[in-house]
Formats: sequence, structure tokens, C-alpha cells
Amino acid sequence: MDSPPSTTSLDQWARRIDALASALVFFGGVCLVLACGLTAASIIGGLALKPLPGEIELVEALCGLAVFAFLPFCQLKRGHVGVDILISAFGPKAMNLSQLIGDVIIAILIALITWRHAIGTLDKFGNGETTPLLLLPVWWGFAIALALLLANLAVSLFVVFADFNDIRNGRRITAVMGAH
Repeated sequence: MDSPPSTTSLDQWARRIDALASALVFFGGVCLVLACGLTAASIIGGLALKPLPGEIELVEALCGLAVFAFLPFCQLKRGHVGVDILISAFGPKAMNLSQLIGDVIIAILIALITWRHAIGTLDKFGNGETTPLLLLPVWWGFAIALALLLANLAVSLFVVFADFNDIRNGRRITAVMGAH
């Protein structure tokens, strides 16, 4: 009788990170569906009576949140644009190094964006800024986006760690959608 293959802690983290990224994709999809529904309701209302007041403010926020929600999945599945024609001529080690460097750069950039966004969130919270029509506090959207950026940072750091692990174990880092 064969025993099931043991799972490593990296495999467990990979499942957790994948579940997080997938849940965020679902959240982003819900945001987009809500934005479409609000837009449709406003158009239909505009034809019958009057458009929904402040609909544009909500649609802007929902679409922005959707973008932030989709970023972790894109990073995890290595869906960012890459041009590997030149590097591929140098073989798999060069491709691995190129992928690692790209993933480290993305992690650094996400860390910087998250840091600056956190400062902006505190500023929006502190100054009490509201949207022009609905007078909703602006900080709530910033706070949700900050949570999404923190999730993206966790995914980005995991991807860098997984890259190092793949290189250490002599595996090729795959940069195609759905691989890993």
C-alpha cells in the first residue's frame, strides 16, 4: 500500500496563497458586477425618470477595488507581460534568473506602493474627505484597497520565495498562466 505523498510547508502555503488570490478574484468580480448593475440602473433610470445620483462615484470605487483585487492572482499565475525572446536564447538558467529578478522587482514595487498607500489612507482618514455627491468618506475605499495591496504583497513575497525554492531544487520557473 502506497502512502500519500507528504506535503511540505511550501505546498501548504501555496494552497493558502492560491485560495487567497482566488477569493480576491471572486471579490473583484463581485465589484465589477455591482458596478455594471449600478451603471445599468442609472441608465435605465435616466431613460425613465432620472439617473442614480452619485452612481459614478460608486462605480469608480468598485472598479478601482476590482483592479487591486485582481493583482494578486495575476502575480501568482505570472500573468504580467514578459518578453522572453532574447533571454530564452541563453537557456533555462537565464530564464529562471530573469523571472526571479522580475518577481523581486514587482515585490519591491508592491511594497513601495503599499507603504505610500498606507500613508495616503491615514491622510484620507485624518482629513475627513468625502465624495462630492454622496458625501461618503473617501478613506473606506482606501482602507479596502490597502488590505488588497497587503494581500498582493504577501502573494508577491510568496512568489519570490517559490522562485528561490524552484531554482534551489533545479526546477524551471514557469511563467505561463495556470502553471505552478
